[in-house]
Amino acid sequence: MELKRSIFKEVIYDLTRKEIKIIIGPRQVGKTTLLKGIAKHCKEKKLGYEYFNLEMPADTNFFARDFQNILNDIAKKKERQIIFIDEFHYLPNATKLFKAIYDGLKRVKVYASGSSAIEMHKHLKESLAGRRRLYRLYPLSFSEWLPSKSKSIKLPSNIHSEIKKQTHNKLKIYLEEFIIFGGMPGLVHERGIEARRRLLIDLVATYIQKDIKALLREEDILSFNRLLSLLASQEGGMLSELSVSQALNYSLRQVRKDIAILNQMFLLDVLKPFFTNRGRELKQTNKIYFFDSGVRNAILHDFRSLKHREDKGALLESFVLHEIQKNLEVSQELYYWRTREKEEVDLILVQDRIPLPIEVKSKLVTADIPQGVKQFLDKYPESSYAIVLNDDLFKVSLYKNRKIFFMPHYYAFLIPKGFKNF
Repeated sequence: MELKRSIFKEVIYDLTRKEIKIIIGPRQVGKTTLLKGIAKHCKEKKLGYEYFNLEMPADTNFFARDFQNILNDIAKKKERQIIFIDEFHYLPNATKLFKAIYDGLKRVKVYASGSSAIEMHKHLKESLAGRRRLYRLYPLSFSEWLPSKSKSIKLPSNIHSEIKKQTHNKLKIYLEEFIIFGGMPGLVHERGIEARRRLLIDLVATYIQKDIKALLREEDILSFNRLLSLLASQEGGMLSELSVSQALNYSLRQVRKDIAILNQMFLLDVLKPFFTNRGRELKQTNKIYFFDSGVRNAILHDFRSLKHREDKGALLESFVLHEIQKNLEVSQELYYWRTREKEEVDLILVQDRIPLPIEVKSKLVTADIPQGVKQFLDKYPESSYAIVLNDDLFKVSLYKNRKIFFMPHYYAFLIPKGFKNF
């Protein structure tokens, strides 16, 4: 089935903008499908376009020629033209080409995609400042994935609309499947559990063999695999690079390098602590999350249901983090909060320097406000409310005249847009 990506409208709208459009993200999250969807739109609007996939030899050869000949061929057509370049980081002269098109070929627009921030940083140098616009493509969000399972079950339309009990129970079942297997688009076409497991395990091997292996020495691959497993087991936890180094008998320098590689290839998300000069919060320890829960579970070879897992809390927290991340507004940022006294809140969403504490819980029977949320609100009076995401409760409590909203986990995607509407 054809999946509707929420980013599609934004990227199509930006057809009117001149900048080089660059779509970034890990392998197999749908960058090629998105580019082809834009190309289809161009065809329907009768806009001229050419599509190049630089993993195909013929397309690679087009860009392996003399630079001026490439530009001359692109400039031949007199009508408005869109150039699509998939896996553009294989270009030997990407910055030079993009700059020349932007500055000299006013009728030509470029959409490009790439999977490696490491390679892209080599290409997208300062000469492209003001000439490019980046779009980050993630795995499917729960709202993008849900129609592949049910056309009739709908998520809430806003943060104040309560879902009927019957719909809520169905959403919980779908949510668990989504958390266990993740949002990689290819899974939508796999109906059996074993087929999904195999696809995810093969995908992990592809990342290691095709992308990461090229950046490491042969003797480092085994150590890197052990690092992946250790990081996956610490999902949502504090990342102590020194402890990782000691546990693996791996140099601290190499640990930092490998974590940087995972982050730059969009496979690992690093969450920094929230602090101001008023507090005593920890300032140097980050939290880590794999970009997709299904990929993370494949690394661990663990696809058990949530009720049988000790890491259920970490998986729910990762789900909420990524649902918010996929819907962030331009002016919003995500952090976590923890003090030396171990007061903590799972996530802090910040907009215009105003923090919103978000706590992720599992089973709650009553709307008891978590202690960490109370302590955060005491320290930061500019926070006018807080959110506690949980399995079932949909209620509002008060803490010192500030509202505490309790709602199921699948409301997370609405939080960024609802920041000022609670």
